[in-house]
Amino acid sequence: MTYNYLSLTNELLVRLNEPVLTSANFTSSRGIQTQAKSAINSAIRHVNQSEFSWPFNHNTESVTVSPGKVRYTSPSSFKTIDYNTFRIRKDGDGNEARKLSKIDYTDYIDQFFYQEDTTDVTALNGSHTNSVTTITVTSTTAFDSTGNIQIADEVITYTGTTSTTFTGCTRGANSTTAVAYSSAAVVTQFSGGGVPTHVFRTPDNNYGLYPYPNKTYLIDFEYFSQPIDLSATTDAPTIPEAYLSTLVDGAMYYLYQYRQDNQTAALSLERFESGIKNMRTLLINSYDYVRSHYHPRTSGGSSMGSRYNF
Repeated sequence: MTYNYLSLTNELLVRLNEPVLTSANFTSSRGIQTQAKSAINSAIRHVNQSEFSWPFNHNTESVTVSPGKVRYTSPSSFKTIDYNTFRIRKDGDGNEARKLSKIDYTDYIDQFFYQEDTTDVTALNGSHTNSVTTITVTSTTAFDSTGNIQIADEVITYTGTTSTTFTGCTRGANSTTAVAYSSAAVVTQFSGGGVPTHVFRTPDNNYGLYPYPNKTYLIDFEYFSQPIDLSATTDAPTIPEAYLSTLVDGAMYYLYQYRQDNQTAALSLERFESGIKNMRTLLINSYDYVRSHYHPRTSGGSSMGSRYNF
């Protein structure tokens, strides 16, 4: 039997002595069959929400960070991110792999927010190809007489200015890529940045880097996802097939709740919770799976609670 949404729903229907579904009539189900489909998803959500650190929901994210960019978007499916796992990969420019240190957002604001506070902003005057060496803007007032500017993800080195141009430009500096731009594209002073050493969580549950990258780097980190509901017949839960019976016990609980059969629902809930307890023992407690393998301890041996974003 293939382990997927259809087979799980049918396993529940068999327990209830109800007609099973096929791939042909799955989307047009009615009555008890529709309730069974809903109950399967409710059981899966229940299991996934009962622990932040199920190993089957563990993921590694790899992100290419851009020069001059401070803030980045967290994975869309994340439930919790381990900020103690952020690390930057070794590159071809002599930079060694290193782990980033976590800094609280309030400390970042107090000590390092200046890297986002820039008044050196102008805009392109006219479109520019990816090879022009004179960049025409509305004004170069407040910009350094020589230095670097940034347009989108491209860093451009310049050797001189007039009131409205940057001259002697070298396109695609700092391992960035030279591209063409339309008029009015934003131009900022690029102050250099560096190899990121710190990561911080933003109030909107995204993350940022200090210092901002001086070129592109590849950064990896670990997170746990919150899976979405099953929809298609072939969708499969992240929960291993070995725990199919636990999922069906949970679905029985939710289905009897729909029917307002509280006594039978309570019996199913007891079996369901016993199954989840067994999953914790096998997947988390016995192997110390998350604490020792995916999430290296700090030197002080801090607890899991201090390193997760709940």
